[in-house]
Amino acid sequence: MQESLAVCRAAGKSVELLWASPRELLNIVQAAEIGCDIITVTPDLLKKLELVGKDLSDFSLETVQMFFRDAEAAGFKL
Repeated sequence: MQESLAVCRAAGKSVELLWASPRELLNIVQAAEIGCDIITVTPDLLKKLELVGKDLSDFSLETVQMFFRDAEAAGFKL
């Protein structure tokens, strides 16, 4: 994408780089880092932006707790 951006910049002001359909948060970060002009993002992925910079230990614990609650709700005994 960085090479594509360089081609767009060389073409002049009327050409912008579009990053379409990112699949993960990393793609949003990458697009911002290189200065991509436009990025299309689904609402679900956009909601996950709040996770950027989150403490990984806290995130891991929350994930385990979520699985535990789901297991209990399904009637499983641990």
